[in-house]
Amino acid sequence: MGLVVNQTSVVKGQHLVDFLLSEKVNVSVIFAPEHGFRGDRDAGEKFSDTFDKKTGVPLVSIYGKSKKPSREVMASVDLIIFDIQDVGVRFYTYISSMHYMMAAANEANIEFMVLDRPNPNGMYIDGPVLEAQFQSFV
Repeated sequence: MGLVVNQTSVVKGQHLVDFLLSEKVNVSVIFAPEHGFRGDRDAGEKFSDTFDKKTGVPLVSIYGKSKKPSREVMASVDLIIFDIQDVGVRFYTYISSMHYMMAAANEANIEFMVLDRPNPNGMYIDGPVLEAQFQSFV
């Protein structure tokens, strides 16, 4: 299984990755969005593929040179879980990362599951409608 997670991916006070591994679930790769999967990267900081120092699980950056993982990486997973709490503002990159990961999963015929955490801002809605010429990853 592959996970798209960040510091908001918490179960019973523990990061989802650490929780799943403690339950003997096979996590084969972590796809790290902007800010890294543990939230230890600065805004806009690009980073390369590496391994999680705590668990040894491979980390694939989806906020570096490539926004979408390679077919080789995708071949190592049978399910991708996206678990990121987001406040629903269009200038955050998490929704764009989800879009690219969904496309990669579709191309590789892999199931994609979104754990829909509640928006911490509830029903607050504000701001202008996006004009198409200003659309970008950010």
